Amino acid sequence: MAASLNPYISTFGEEFDAEKSSHYRLTIQFALGGLSYALLDTTTQTLVALECYQSDLLSDSGDLFRTLERALEAKGLNDKGFEAVTCLADNRLCTLVPNAVFDDDEKNKYLEFAFQIPEGYTIIAEPVKAASCHNVTAWPKALQDKLAAKWPNALFTHTSSVFIDSVMRSETANGVFLLVRNRDFDMVIKKEGKLLFFNNFKFNTKDDFAYFMLFAMEQYGLSGHDTPVCFSGLIRPASEIIDLCGRYVKDLSFDEYHRELSVSKALKEVPFQYYYIHYQTFTKQTIEQRVS
Repeated sequence: MAASLNPYISTFGEEFDAEKSSHYRLTIQFALGGLSYALLDTTTQTLVALECYQSDLLSDSGDLFRTLERALEAKGLNDKGFEAVTCLADNRLCTLVPNAVFDDDEKNKYLEFAFQIPEGYTIIAEPVKAASCHNVTAWPKALQDKLAAKWPNALFTHTSSVFIDSVMRSETANGVFLLVRNRDFDMVIKKEGKLLFFNNFKFNTKDDFAYFMLFAMEQYGLSGHDTPVCFSGLIRPASEIIDLCGRYVKDLSFDEYHRELSVSKALKEVPFQYYYIHYQTFTKQTIEQRVS
């Protein structure tokens, strides 16, 4: 079934060359029901490719992995090596634990307290240095095993870790940041440069979305009249959600291209918020490499 899937975004710049893969970093974002991948040419620090798939057929680890391999094969990349590979789990199964109380031996309990973990998932704890905490997350083990076998040096992380890190690195000291998916969104509140709040909310309607956002803001004494709200993810300015939220939020914006890295001319035709997580993953790696 996966062989019949077509990407809803498939953008490759003129610079793309499968034979240069050893100079490319590959990021892959996985969610049940969808996956996307992007390529960064490290010789020019330029994003040169983005491809995204969404389908109910992508219902398990096997479907996701087969679709990825077929997508890479179509571009002459499936048998190639990469400078680095980063795999991101994009699901709701995550919780933050302050470093002061974190115990790696207890990581399963942290997550099981908040969620019923599906069978066949493995628990990962990763430090989020910018927020002085650990993010405890769950990965589908079968998918992780397949990816690790294909790329033994692959790094495994969670979308929320990249999102929180990017918010904490931003110059905005106070604000609300939202990462939107089809039926849920991550929300970060940042105050005086520190992480004040993080959570994920499921929604079915635009009213659900606005209610959860405004309720969380109200719990921390924030008002849409004086608190900026920044959107990223799978949402456009011309949407019912934005129209509704705009009635309550005076300063509403979309995260913009920050110019730490270059973007191929072809990718500039795609809204930046759609590949925000890929861009921030590459940016984080570039900063860390520069520091080391």
